[in-house]
Amino acid sequence: MIVRWMIVGFVLWIAVALAFRFVGDQVFVGGPGGVSWLFMIGPVVMLIITFLFLKILNVAQTDRAEAASIMALPGLLVGIYEINSFANVFPNLDPSLSTTFASLMFACYAAVIIAGIVTSRLEGI
Repeated sequence: MIVRWMIVGFVLWIAVALAFRFVGDQVFVGGPGGVSWLFMIGPVVMLIITFLFLKILNVAQTDRAEAASIMALPGLLVGIYEINSFANVFPNLDPSLSTTFASLMFACYAAVIIAGIVTSRLEGI
């Protein structure tokens, strides 16, 4: 089970990184319209995606918290490289947004873990 969820997490991390690499400059912009909306929407989207993965892959209720935590792990570990080499990984984004990106990334991965914990505690879901 651990390997499967690490692979799911790695694929999810790659998808998010590629999205920011190729279309991030259109949505991840400084100012009130760009980043603030991502901070409100991003974690909620990741929470919903995690919930759907857990339901679609029919993870037992008792295993959901562990699965979500393992799913977040590759993003947390490899995200260190993204933060450290922000200008090289995301040349399309303003380098001054690197700390904001790091905060958003960690908020989204916290939402993944929270989704696993909450759905493991709710019996009817």
